Amino acid sequence: MHHVEELTLTSALLSWKFALWWNLLIVLLGAAYAAGVVRLRREKPERNWPAHRSWLFAFGLVSLFVAMNSFVAVYSHALFTMHMVQHLMLIMLVPALLVYGKPLRLWSELDGSGRVERVLRGRTVGILTHPAWTMVLYSVVLVATHLTPFMQVMLLNPWLHHAESVLYLVTGYLTFLPLLGKEPTRWQHFPYPLRVFSSLMGMGPDTGIGVILMMADDPLFPAYGMMRDWWIDDGTLSVLADQRLGGGIMWFFGDALMAVFALVLVKQWMRAKGSEAGFGNWLESARRSALAETDSEAESAVRNLRAAEDVDEDERARQAYNAMLARLARQDGEHRQSGR
Repeated sequence: MHHVEELTLTSALLSWKFALWWNLLIVLLGAAYAAGVVRLRREKPERNWPAHRSWLFAFGLVSLFVAMNSFVAVYSHALFTMHMVQHLMLIMLVPALLVYGKPLRLWSELDGSGRVERVLRGRTVGILTHPAWTMVLYSVVLVATHLTPFMQVMLLNPWLHHAESVLYLVTGYLTFLPLLGKEPTRWQHFPYPLRVFSSLMGMGPDTGIGVILMMADDPLFPAYGMMRDWWIDDGTLSVLADQRLGGGIMWFFGDALMAVFALVLVKQWMRAKGSEAGFGNWLESARRSALAETDSEAESAVRNLRAAEDVDEDERARQAYNAMLARLARQDGEHRQSGR
C-alpha cells in the first residue's frame, strides 16, 4: 500500500522522491555528453556542433528526471493515469529528445580510428535498429505490458517497475532512432516516405490498446485498489474510471505525439534532396535481389542483376531480366503441357 495523499495541485507540486540509480544514470549521461561536446570543440574546432542538439539532449534528461522523481513517479503505483503519463514520457518523449541530441554522431566524431562508426554500421546494430523490427518491438511491448497479467504482477512486485521503465526507454530509443535520427547507422538515409508511414503506423498500438482500456467493463488491474490508502468512490475516480482515463491518455496523447513526429518528418521530407526524398535505392535493391534469387541457376544473370545500379537502365541487367522472363514463360508452358 502506498501512503500518498489524494492527488491535488498542491500534493502534485510537493510530492517528490529521490530515485538514486536513475539520477546517477542521468548525471553520467549528461556529463559524458557535455564532455564530448567540449572535447570536440577543442580537438576539432572546424566541426561546429549545433547548440540545439545539446539543448534537446538536456531536455531529454530533464524529462527523464521528472518522470522518475516527480509526482508522476510517486503516484504511478497508486493511479493508472499517472502510470500512463510516465509510460508516454519514457517510451516516446525522452527517447525522441535523446535521439534528436545525436549522441551516437558525437561519439562517432570523437573517434579518429573510425571503429565506432564501423560498429554502428555493422550487422548487429543494423538488425537491432531495423525500422520493421523496432516497430514490431514497440507494438509487442505495449501489448505485453498493458493487455496481459504483467501490470498486475508489476504492481505487487515493485522491482518490476524499474525493469518496465528500462524496457520502455530502450524500446523507445530503438524505435525512434531510424525514424527521427540522422545517426551514423545503416538506416541513416532511410527514405522519408517510409519514415512518415512508420510513424503513422505507430499510432495503431496506442489507439487499439487505449480503446480497449477505455471500453473495459471491469478493472483489468484490480491491484490498484490496494495500492493506496485513500479512495474516492463517488464515480469520479474509481479504479475503473482511473483505468478508462488512462486509456484515453494513451490514445489521445500517444497519437498526438506520433502525429507531431510525423509532421516534423514531413517538413524534413519537403527539404530533402536525393534518394531520401523518395524511396531511394531501397525498393530498387529489394527488386534486384528478388530477381537475382529467382534465377539462381544462371550465374551470369545473377552477377549482372546484383551489379546493376538500376534494373531499368542497365543494358546487361535488362537483357538478363528479359532472358529470365523467357525462361519462366518456357517453363510454365512445359509445365502446362505435362499436366495435360
